[in-house]
Amino acid sequence: MRRNCPVTGDTAKVVESADRIIVEHSKLGRYTLDTNALSELEADAGVRERMAHWIAESHSLGGDIPNLTIEHVHLFERLADLEAAIAEWHERREGMKSADYERLWRKLRLEWNYNSNHIEGNTLTYHETELLLIHGRTAGGHPMRDYEEMKAHDVAIDYTRSLAGEERIIGESDIRQLNQILLKEPFWSYAETPDGQPTQKRIIPGQYKTQPNHVRTATGELHRYAEPEETPQLMEEWTRDFRRDLERNAYPLPLFLAESHWRFLCIHPFDDGNGRTARLLANYALFRYNLPPIVIKSEDRDRYIGGLQNADVGRILSLAQFMLENVLWSLELAIRAAKGESIREPDDMDKEMDVFIEKRRLSAPNNSDVEVLDQVFLRHVSPIIEKLDRLCERQGTELFSSYSPHKYVVPSRGGRVSGGVLGTDQWEGTKKHYLVGPGFELSDAQQVEIGTEYHFYGYAGVGNQGFDLTLSIVWKLGSERFSFEAAINGNLLTAIGHRVPYSELDDRDAEVDLTVEAICRCMMDEIDSWSQRPE
Repeated sequence: MRRNCPVTGDTAKVVESADRIIVEHSKLGRYTLDTNALSELEADAGVRERMAHWIAESHSLGGDIPNLTIEHVHLFERLADLEAAIAEWHERREGMKSADYERLWRKLRLEWNYNSNHIEGNTLTYHETELLLIHGRTAGGHPMRDYEEMKAHDVAIDYTRSLAGEERIIGESDIRQLNQILLKEPFWSYAETPDGQPTQKRIIPGQYKTQPNHVRTATGELHRYAEPEETPQLMEEWTRDFRRDLERNAYPLPLFLAESHWRFLCIHPFDDGNGRTARLLANYALFRYNLPPIVIKSEDRDRYIGGLQNADVGRILSLAQFMLENVLWSLELAIRAAKGESIREPDDMDKEMDVFIEKRRLSAPNNSDVEVLDQVFLRHVSPIIEKLDRLCERQGTELFSSYSPHKYVVPSRGGRVSGGVLGTDQWEGTKKHYLVGPGFELSDAQQVEIGTEYHFYGYAGVGNQGFDLTLSIVWKLGSERFSFEAAINGNLLTAIGHRVPYSELDDRDAEVDLTVEAICRCMMDEIDSWSQRPE
């Protein structure tokens, strides 16, 4: 187990040897020491001692020591505050009341779940996170994946705590399992091809990436992570170093957290959930040391990202300072709880105001249902209609006297809206004006319908002429699934109809070409049948 104040042998001898270690390593070219840093070191024997041990230990492990600056000295100066806080926490936690421990863990758990997911774009408020995780209730209209992510993250926290409590140290399979718990099940995600074109890729939880997952920054530049073929070897090395560094004596905790965190995110081993996995691993280390977990607040996201960006160009200390501040925040909170004091924070009033406003806000559309509506339209309705429009127009204009397509939607509140409502460039307006309003949700009692009727008037081809045909297709969206039906002159094409649960939308192929082909063959058979009837 890691020691908080690493001193071996006689303290005076250690301090005496500190300058020699620093000077010797500097002469060997292992690092340089700027003038300001040297001046500070001369004035503080305790800082010299800590740095000397760190340098010697790192060198013995074959590690590279960076050029030492005044920022290194300042970080090591603050380690005394950290060690004092750790010592007080360990002393007070021994006699801590169970009620105080429970309220501490409840706050840390909620803060961790809320902030770690919010950093990645989750839309649940702090109050909604509390309702979901403490009371098992949902509130507000959000994409269903946001609720699932929050619950899965809470399960991953429990798994992290259980791993930290085991005698063995975490391994690669445990890290993959953490990611699998976070992401829960496979899903499709938007991505970008190497030439910048939008596409989709399938995310497999717990598996290392098989395609590049570089991201384009706000400036348009491509930020590169490890390539897929490099990832297994890099993760093997990262896990080996993480396991070793957990047991090191002289490695400053904030520096260890920062460097391991940054290295993991440089690899970005998974297709999704890398940030949340990395933050779970940082807290795994803290749990191993019997310390409270850190919570990287969503309002500190810019500083967090800035620290990672500084690390990208060799300046790891800003991230280390950031980690130190977060460790100290958690320790101070834990010590107050152990003393039976209030652990409320200044922004807790803002959180209570969130609760107050949410309770009184007019009902908003159920965003998870809006998301389903979009998904059904974009993956099923729009591509089928686009292909049928072209093929039916050919039949209608070349074989019939006149032809008329008729598109419509039926909102859940009733009434039928026809006209230009189903083009991809018209869909947002259709949703806004006709389908999605306050309190919108998909229900079985009042289903949303999206449909098209193709009217063919006066057959003028070979054989019996003059008959009319109407092809109808409709999607009906209920609370848990949608159905698809096709009919000719009111007679259902039973072989074509189907029902799809929303839970299978990500996994199930829309089979656009097969569906359109089947409908067109039925139309051709119907035309053949009517044209061959005796006059």
